[in-house]
Amino acid sequence: MKIKLLGTAAAEGIPGIFCNCDICTYARKHGGKDIRTRSQAIINDKYLVDFPMDSYMHSINFDINFYDINHILITHPHGDHFYPQEIEFRCPPYAHGQEGKLLNVYGPGSIKELFPDFPSKQNQDYIKFHKLNAFETYYIDELQVTPMTALHSRDFECFVYLIEHEGKKLLYGHDSGFFPQETMNYLKNTIVDCVLCDTTYGKKIDGNNHMGVLDNFQLRNLLVEQNSADEDTKFILTHLSHNGELTHKQLERMARDNGFIAAYDGYEHEI
Repeated sequence: MKIKLLGTAAAEGIPGIFCNCDICTYARKHGGKDIRTRSQAIINDKYLVDFPMDSYMHSINFDINFYDINHILITHPHGDHFYPQEIEFRCPPYAHGQEGKLLNVYGPGSIKELFPDFPSKQNQDYIKFHKLNAFETYYIDELQVTPMTALHSRDFECFVYLIEHEGKKLLYGHDSGFFPQETMNYLKNTIVDCVLCDTTYGKKIDGNNHMGVLDNFQLRNLLVEQNSADEDTKFILTHLSHNGELTHKQLERMARDNGFIAAYDGYEHEI
């Protein structure tokens, strides 16, 4: 299974769109891996995870033709993970040649609660929303996908995902603080090959809605203790905020010194 992280930032991006803090100033000056767009990933070059407002930029930056995408997994309906206005551009008159091709969008029922008109009536021949239930396993083309409860918004349902392909297991673990007990119970005695970790709070500690680097060190210990991870499991730090007060070099140093991987926009990993 190949994972490419197209965007690795939290809601404001780095640099924050209206921010002039030290981290944002540094990012504007140095560019490169310190520039982070809103969170999105692509698996096996075919399956998108989340669809933020930076999706168009990702398609251009990484030469991905969204015409060929048929499946999108959504973690939760915050705007930096689900931007439905842009998805509707898949339909006429904004796009051509899509007749007979259905774009399948999967996610928690909270998507329909917050966006009851998605997809719009005139576009339902082109876009279909599939409501997923926590802890039920679904087969999405060649992927096996199990949504699990996240600790994020208290106002609506949010998911993290266990994604499996040809015996390999990816724990798509953001946005979330420490996973709820029911999610930990589900993962018990299931060794995952790779964990994508919420690192919104950077060098700070949270665990309630998001996580920081130190929270993720603790999360790894908890997963190892319950036989959900082992010495071969890769832990990748992503979903960064400038409020976490870490440049990429600083994140990289903390990650390397503790056996983690510091992600950046365009980072690829194969398991």
